[in-house]
This record gives sequence, C-alpha cells and structure tokens, in this order.
Amino acid sequence: MKSLAVILLAVVALFASTALAQPSADAKARGRFNFYGRSARSAMHGARESVSSFRDYVRGTQPLPGQIGGGEVVVRESPSVVVVSPQIAQAAADEIGDYITKSEKHLAWMRRQAEARQDKETVASLDSIDRNLAEAKRNHVTLCSCCMEDNVDAKAAMACCQTIDDALGKAISEHDSLMKRLSEKQPGGK
Repeated sequence: MKSLAVILLAVVALFASTALAQPSADAKARGRFNFYGRSARSAMHGARESVSSFRDYVRGTQPLPGQIGGGEVVVRESPSVVVVSPQIAQAAADEIGDYITKSEKHLAWMRRQAEARQDKETVASLDSIDRNLAEAKRNHVTLCSCCMEDNVDAKAAMACCQTIDDALGKAISEHDSLMKRLSEKQPGGK
C-alpha cells in the first residue's frame, strides 16, 4: 500500500511539474512569437546554409578531366573552366527557394499577430526583414534561371549566391534584434 502511494505521489508530482512548465493560456494572445519567430530564423538560416553549401560545391568543382576520344586523350583548350552539374544546381536552387518560402510563411504569421496587437514597432521591423527577404527572393529567381541551363554559369551562380547570402544575413540580423526586443517585452522575459 505504501509503495502504491509513493508511485501515485511521484506520478502526480511529474504531471504537476509538467503542467506548471507550460506557458499560460493567454501567451499566444499576448504575442509570444517563440515558435514562429524561431521557425522563421531557422528557415532563413537553412536558406543561408544551402547557399553556402552550393557555393562550396561550385568553388570545389574541378574542371572536367581530359576526355577520351578515339583511343587518345583530348585535353581541353581551357582547363580552368569549372563544370557545375545542372542537376545539383537545380536541386540547390529548389532547396534555397523552399527555405525562403518557409521564412515568408512564418514572418506572415508574426505580422498578423503584430498587426492585431497594433504593434507598430514590430511591424516596422518585419517590413525591414521582408525587404531583405524579398531581395533574397529576387536573386533566387536569377539563380534559378542560371541553374536551368545545361551549362551552368559558375560565376553568375556565385554572384547570385553572394547577393542572396548578403540579403539573408541582413534579414537574420534584423530578425534577431526583433526577437530580442520581443522577449524583453514579455512578462518574465530576459
């Protein structure tokens, strides 16, 4: 009987501590942006990582080795030409675009919450983030058109990646500032 009481007490304590750790029911109404804010940053960071990985791939791609034709090795006229796989380029461009789209979705949710609360400062920050994200999206379209070619222009792809990376870096920085400000406004915020 004592062991049953101890087990029940442990279970009650476990559930009570879990229940107390949950945010209050009105946390969402007060404008807690934790999930969507973190998800937006995560998606922007994912896009930036994909850009970086694709740039590393392009940078590390070696010129085609000599081709074998008719039993003899044919050396290329220009051995410094970098050959980028169109399939890899298209996959990278798709992945970058997916992350940008996810970022837009999460930021749109944050905007709706800020507008509902008439939080002009947050809306202004989101406007700045959206401008940088729109710049990344415009350059992503350019990257996609570059990656649809059979012969991907490595220099053009690298230039697009740089502008996408720069825009995402600005968006992430502004987003981090916004999230810090919002967490300070929350009751019990840091």
